[in-house]
Amino acid sequence: MWRLSLLDREYQGSWSWGVDEATLLKIISLLSEMESLTWKEILNQQTGGNRRRGARNKFIPVENLCPEAQKRLSELKLEEWDELFRFREGNMGRLWGIVIPEGPRVFYPIWWDADHKVCPGKDRD
Repeated sequence: MWRLSLLDREYQGSWSWGVDEATLLKIISLLSEMESLTWKEILNQQTGGNRRRGARNKFIPVENLCPEAQKRLSELKLEEWDELFRFREGNMGRLWGIVIPEGPRVFYPIWWDADHKVCPGKDRD
């Protein structure tokens, strides 16, 4: 389940929601693909094929995010969260948000990170 009330639409930094139609369709397609899966299936998806494999989608501790993202979470009054969840789309795209674990899990997207800048380098968990 998705809820859009936490979208950070005003932010104009290293990532933003200022996306073109093709990118928006890619994000919608990703969410459409994910909504047919259970959370267990989402968390079990892997990347890398036969090469180096890793989790496609995962929780990332806030302390691993870049300082700009940590500051923005504080400005949004979301500092109570110890970790964000990110969906991976392709090589670089990441959809970042919060998962509410109680009851049916709900994902609240916050940022679309087209260039892998929220957590640059390896997404450590």
